[in-house]
Amino acid sequence: MIAHAAGRLGRILSAFALSLFISTTVASADTLQGRVLDPADRPVAAAQVLVLRGQTVIARALTTADGRFGPLAVAAGTYDVAVVAAGLRLPATHVTITRDGTLDLTLKLSLAAIGESVVVSASRVDTPSSRVPDSVTVVDRQALEQQQLGGVADALRLVPGFGVTASGGTGAITSLFPRGGESDYTLVLVDGIEQNAFGGGFDAAHLATADVQRIEVVRGPQSALYGGGAIGGIVHVITAHGGGIRGRAQMEAGAYGTRASSGSIAGTRHAVTFGAGLDWLSTDGDRRTRASLGGPVANNEYSRTSGSGSIGWSDRASRRVRLDVKAGKNERGFPGPFGSDPAGFYGGLDRISKGTNKTAAVGGSAVFGQGGSVFHHVQMNWARATSDFRSPSFFTPGAVDRSSDATRRIIARYQLDVETRRVGLSAGAEWLGEQAENTFVTGLTFQPVPVKRTATGVFVEARPALGDRVFANVGLRLERLDRAALEESPGSRPAFHSQVVWSANPKVAVAWFARRNDAPRAALGWTKLRFGAGTGIKSPTAFEIAFTDNPGLKPERSRSFDAGIEQAFAASRLVADATWFHNRYDDLIVSVGTGLAGASRYRTDNIANARARGVEIGATWRPASSLSIRGGWTRLDTAVLGLDTLPAAAPRPYTVGQRLIRRPRAAGALDVTWAERRGTAFVSLNGRGTMLDLEPNFGSSVFNAPGYVATTIGGSVQLHGAVALYGRIENAFDRSYEETLGFPARGRSASVGIRVTHGH
Repeated sequence: MIAHAAGRLGRILSAFALSLFISTTVASADTLQGRVLDPADRPVAAAQVLVLRGQTVIARALTTADGRFGPLAVAAGTYDVAVVAAGLRLPATHVTITRDGTLDLTLKLSLAAIGESVVVSASRVDTPSSRVPDSVTVVDRQALEQQQLGGVADALRLVPGFGVTASGGTGAITSLFPRGGESDYTLVLVDGIEQNAFGGGFDAAHLATADVQRIEVVRGPQSALYGGGAIGGIVHVITAHGGGIRGRAQMEAGAYGTRASSGSIAGTRHAVTFGAGLDWLSTDGDRRTRASLGGPVANNEYSRTSGSGSIGWSDRASRRVRLDVKAGKNERGFPGPFGSDPAGFYGGLDRISKGTNKTAAVGGSAVFGQGGSVFHHVQMNWARATSDFRSPSFFTPGAVDRSSDATRRIIARYQLDVETRRVGLSAGAEWLGEQAENTFVTGLTFQPVPVKRTATGVFVEARPALGDRVFANVGLRLERLDRAALEESPGSRPAFHSQVVWSANPKVAVAWFARRNDAPRAALGWTKLRFGAGTGIKSPTAFEIAFTDNPGLKPERSRSFDAGIEQAFAASRLVADATWFHNRYDDLIVSVGTGLAGASRYRTDNIANARARGVEIGATWRPASSLSIRGGWTRLDTAVLGLDTLPAAAPRPYTVGQRLIRRPRAAGALDVTWAERRGTAFVSLNGRGTMLDLEPNFGSSVFNAPGYVATTIGGSVQLHGAVALYGRIENAFDRSYEETLGFPARGRSASVGIRVTHGH
């Protein structure tokens, strides 16, 4: 069903894209060119020059070694120009291009705490971060390298409002909790390809940064554009592609038998753009002696290999196509909890359980422009993720049971963008077909049966701009969720007929520059106020569908509000921001059980509710070009609310008013980075306060888990030309702590490596 429908839709979209490709012509355009300089009047190489109409980037160019860019073909009119360069910023620059004319600019940048960046995730069109009205954080390549962040999960620890919790050391299950939401409330994309399992689950332990150009994090529900799954936020990992030819290779070794190597390359050759990356890591894991074991830890090793490649073609800014291919494999032992045992249920080390995960994905996209203000986007993705797990047999002592799980997904999408001086408009449609298979999801004769679902969404978004002071996003998506019929499984569920659920999800976000002072030497800089509201949905997981007698399970839902302020001080060398948010989660799927007799006539139902509210505070200070200090802190207040049918009751083992598990009241991070041409150094701290967590063996009760602060220090030295020696010490003070109750983090560990780079 999925393959047939996707094939038909793919043929329609391909024919449509081909007709656009043939019919698109270049409108009469004029030219923009110039040079980009730093505060000392030196040329800035590899900077992106952006030409803006309202919130949207309509043209861009990359500066050469002497800081020059262009000529760019741009239709006559009035535009804004921005520049993306690390640690530097361009005051608001308005330009007017006349017909049959050439405008030559000299763009002088000033030192800034936060530079401009391009964000695609908030509106699915390229937008400068300064004009995005949503709560967005961008972690760029420079930060990844200077702080030696080898995994995307490590980078997300720097983002306020995003909780990252690992169940042990390297490769252990790592969950994301966006603004107090559940661990399956974050939509994760890599170059636009969805990474989540059926129903939203995602393990963040395995995403490497080998070829990552930047990571965009959008907080708050984004179902108005992305549909189901983006109920709490989006993490979009964007790999290096195109631009000047550049490459990087590195090798490192460290404690716990850890060895790693990675490499990447990207660039442009005539009309062809490309990018590729490879990552490999292997570690023995924590094998220290534990009193609870009477010996060393075992079955804690981890390995991963991943690779990606992309190739594109573009003969002009308004016409480009791209193909992405990605694959990976990882394997980890699961020794079970061997740390805190608050209920005294410890049962010994699991020396058998081991999981192997494989992923593969292919994505194709095309953009065709007409007249410089109309753009057609066509995208198709295919992805497959499989997991195989072996564990001790429940019925036969000494034997091994094996199980498997798989998610397959096809997505086809079309989007039309129309850009005018005051309003950008987007509209389109998206079709998703996915299915999940699991050893334990069976049919009448106990044979495995797939759980299938399709989702069809139509959406529209308006991006009005009032000059360069007010920017808004107003969107709505209508979603049709269609779960296929499912045959009976004796003892698990009755036969289910197909089910259709409709959902409309609106969103509004507004940014207002109450103060627009971009003077390079102004003590008090710009003031940006933000407000946002929206709703989100998340469809049931395969297990929630397969192990219930309820044929009408609905998506879980969220309603969210936030308001924030960003303020620049000291000639924009210090930028502080604060955001208040309030989320309400409804229709949560829970097990009814005997303890909630009368709450529902089904075993599971959409009857639970919760809320999360809090404040995110962040600040970035760049007192000198070589020194950057960044900190973030989140205060979170969560509560389990009463059931729809029994307001005084909550799902076991919780009580009404109790905090949600693994959502600490306080969490924060601080990074200090010094960087010069000959070397870098950094100190990074991250931690949290006390939180509630489940009993680690059976999850039958709730306990307090103590807080912690972990410190990493490191640096690099440029040896000769493109060769650098780097190293770091993680958990530098050898603190004993657990991110997840019962699963100790690694002790102090040191790593050293060598890196070779070419180009920018």
